[in-house]
Amino acid sequence: MTANEQARLKSIVETAVDGIITIDERGFIDSFNAAAEQLFGYSADEVIGHNVSILTPAPYKERHDGYLAKYVETGIKNIIGVGREVVGQRKDGSRFPMRLSVGEFWLGDQRRFTGIVHDLTKQKQAEERATQSERLAAIGQMITALTHESRNALQLSQANLEMLVCEIEELRKSCSAASSIPVAGALEHAGRIQMAQDRLQRLFNELREFAAPVSLDRESYNLQPLVGQVLNELSSLHSNKQIHLRHESNGVDLRCAVDPFRMHQVFRNILENSIAACPDPVSIDVGWSQSQLRGAPALRVALHDNGPGLTREQKQKVFEPFFTTKKTGTGLGLAITRRIVEAHGGQIVAEGNGTFGAEFVITLPRQTSAM
Repeated sequence: MTANEQARLKSIVETAVDGIITIDERGFIDSFNAAAEQLFGYSADEVIGHNVSILTPAPYKERHDGYLAKYVETGIKNIIGVGREVVGQRKDGSRFPMRLSVGEFWLGDQRRFTGIVHDLTKQKQAEERATQSERLAAIGQMITALTHESRNALQLSQANLEMLVCEIEELRKSCSAASSIPVAGALEHAGRIQMAQDRLQRLFNELREFAAPVSLDRESYNLQPLVGQVLNELSSLHSNKQIHLRHESNGVDLRCAVDPFRMHQVFRNILENSIAACPDPVSIDVGWSQSQLRGAPALRVALHDNGPGLTREQKQKVFEPFFTTKKTGTGLGLAITRRIVEAHGGQIVAEGNGTFGAEFVITLPRQTSAM
């Protein structure tokens, strides 16, 4: 081989994407390319002259020399010429899945082996995400069917309960004052059953919303009036509290490529939690600012209230399904909120130090590739 050919071969090996390692018959490393250095965290100088088993954890470490010795002695191939999945071990002790292909070559009268190592970490993560998505899809279909059937049963139960209440009311009108006391008790119990059914109905609705895929109908939309609209709707439901809303935009463009209906859900879930948590009067500040998200222009929306705020543990769990700080509630509202924001390509985080109110920060991309 000419010097030119040697230089060319060396260049190919050093610029290869996969790790390329050569060893002698005893398993000692005699070359280690740049990709292998990056993959295992060792420099070539640190591994050349050492047994290749330093790159694998047990039980692969113990088996490797045995495979080589058996092949050299008998010619029976166990790993030579075959690609297989094994586990690699980096310099820092961390492990990763890899595909190892071993080939044989001769350098004069000396036998050498080449190992080509391909990192399978991203592939394994993608497979795991795909499996998880399949499981979630199956769970979603089951929940959708369950909630549909349960809602039918609840509606029938509710209709019969309403008829029962009407009959009790008629009975009370026809009774004397003394005998109407048990009837009033029956009405009270019926009212409690209705409240329980309403809560169960809401749970089923939110379960269905959580399980269903998030579909978006985007348009360029000004989000500030949407926050005011949501708060007006909630104010009528919380007439026992004074609610003050203040915007701070500083001339920022408040339009984003969003689904207005879905963002209405987002703001409603956040503001409903704030109103429930805050003392009277309720104060909500909304700050709008220009931001960046994954290198592209974005709009940042920070909603801050004057409630008790969130502890560190609450901030970590607040977006988890069924986690709630309220006495009543499903704990799905903020989990659904995060799904909607992420479906828009955005991010949502909970801030606050547990003393000066809670703050939810939403960052939304200005545009999407589809618009």
